[in-house]
Amino acid sequence: MRNVFIITVLLALSLALRAQQPGAHADANPGAEGEIKALEMKLAELIVRADWDEYEKHLTSDYLHTRDNGHVESKDEALASLRDVKRKIIVMEMEPADVAIRINGDTVVSNAEFTTSVRESGQIKTRRTRQTDVFVKRDGQWYLIAEQGTMISK
Repeated sequence: MRNVFIITVLLALSLALRAQQPGAHADANPGAEGEIKALEMKLAELIVRADWDEYEKHLTSDYLHTRDNGHVESKDEALASLRDVKRKIIVMEMEPADVAIRINGDTVVSNAEFTTSVRESGQIKTRRTRQTDVFVKRDGQWYLIAEQGTMISK
């Protein structure tokens, strides 16, 4: 019985030490965090302005967008959906107090809540979304490689 206790304690200690090894947690990088927050705001602004050519410059060629219904879109499909003239995003606001950014080298995961108002078929619909965006740094620039939005209650 004592051997089981000792093995259990050693296993728990081993797991705790492993969790503290470099790479097991997000890097502290205030500069990158500021860059990502600014990029998130810029992307939201580009969406509202419908500046799709500029928006596209911030996406990787292998970008994927998972919609709130689970449908996965390639970069071309996502841009076609955004360019749909029947649907216009008129407001997209990020809640600055609710942004969580985790940095792991040249990869960043950003979680935030957005309020989005969309004019669709003459009606304005407003919804709250919890957004997870994944950015990668390539050639010194941050690019959006994947994102997924989940609708949440107000």
